[in-house]
Amino acid sequence: MRDRRAQPDRFVILTAPRTGSNYLCTLLNSHPDILCHHELFNPHVVGVARHLQQTEILGTVEERERDPKGFLARAWSMSTGRRLVGFKLCWRQHPAALHAVLNDRLVRKIVLKRRNKVRSFVSLALARQTGEWVAYHDSPRPGPRPKIVIDVDDMLSTIAYNRQYYEEIEASLAATRQVHFELHYEEMFLDETLRLMLRFLGVSDANAAGMAGESWQLISASLSDVVGNFDELAAALMGTEMEAELHLPSL
Repeated sequence: MRDRRAQPDRFVILTAPRTGSNYLCTLLNSHPDILCHHELFNPHVVGVARHLQQTEILGTVEERERDPKGFLARAWSMSTGRRLVGFKLCWRQHPAALHAVLNDRLVRKIVLKRRNKVRSFVSLALARQTGEWVAYHDSPRPGPRPKIVIDVDDMLSTIAYNRQYYEEIEASLAATRQVHFELHYEEMFLDETLRLMLRFLGVSDANAAGMAGESWQLISASLSDVVGNFDELAAALMGTEMEAELHLPSL
């Protein structure tokens, strides 16, 4: 039996925006052995787990920036009684923290992606326009989204940036021979995927059936109902690998 006084095991979620990472954090937090924070290294806020957000259990942004190494050590050690502690890092958020977790072989890595890159960018553009990045189940279900005009060049640039980011992550892990768990948004809701992830993290999957995430899906409609310049976008993507993504249903 594990000694509860021992240091908790550790993990990190490496991801780009609009891949379902807030849902994943709350999903993992619903497991009795897992404490999963959100964006601990967000430039504007220390994004602790939802049930801890009314506290400054890990300190302030200013304290974090004065001593990032000490902050990270404190985050790893404060398990609130759970045996596994983790958080998410988005894009190249906080290079020092990214370097620290990538080079620590004892930190388990979940690399979270989204197969539908077009829908991911539309979600990002809409969040930037509305300022609404996440809605949780203790708030009303979001209504229809406003239409948005997509800048095709910006979309293609962002998709290329994401591709390079993931390639850098995977190259680093391959160079140091670290095994990681690749998770796609589209499979996140499957029971078998959840069980495989829990086994990778080293916790029991016996509670998998009772686990649930807490965030609403913000775009559930067809992209043709959300994108104001859908025809222009469709013409720009015609013949590319992303053409089919325009017409795939939301999950």
